[in-house]
Amino acid sequence: MRTFAINIMAVALLVFSASSASAISFTLAGATGQDVGPTGQVSVTVTMDTEATTGITVMSVGVLFDDTRLTYNPGASSATSYLLYGGRGGGGYLKAASTCGGYAPGGSCNLALPGQVNADYVSADLENGTVNTGSSLLVTLVFDLTGVGGSASIALSSSSPGNVVGQPGGASVVPTLAGSGSVNVIPEPTTALLVGLGLVGLGVAGRRK
Repeated sequence: MRTFAINIMAVALLVFSASSASAISFTLAGATGQDVGPTGQVSVTVTMDTEATTGITVMSVGVLFDDTRLTYNPGASSATSYLLYGGRGGGGYLKAASTCGGYAPGGSCNLALPGQVNADYVSADLENGTVNTGSSLLVTLVFDLTGVGGSASIALSSSSPGNVVGQPGGASVVPTLAGSGSVNVIPEPTTALLVGLGLVGLGVAGRRK
């Protein structure tokens, strides 16, 4: 009897831990360590998978980037107008906040802080939140390169200023993040040429000695 009770408690704990685990994920794609020229651009996408989570009333995920090598280009970026729509009579849906495009198709997200862009969405039914599930594209963010050579990181954040996944009653969900990466900024040809000539000059001077 005691063994049976222990087994019941173990199953209950397992169920409780599974129900309280994170059930929403964000994925960043496009920053794969590729080489990009000094006048080029890099485009990344952020997708969300609710993984059966319902009742989302507000959502903001941050994209952190190296602002010494990358400059956010809001005019070339875009945000999804609405997502997770519950259908006719099905409840709420998420719409891009005014800071992330509003209702305008192709609207872009604004900088929250230097080096941070937030993908912000709010529910059109704040009492009930969204009711359906699935994977959706949130934003496509475009960055211009500054010409300063080196590796430029691009990463997701769920704990930076403004980042939250909220549910009715003030509850919140801690999401899973995946796909952060970087790009390699290739220096301007003139800079590389000057460095090369300098090395050649040092070699010639060394031979004369």
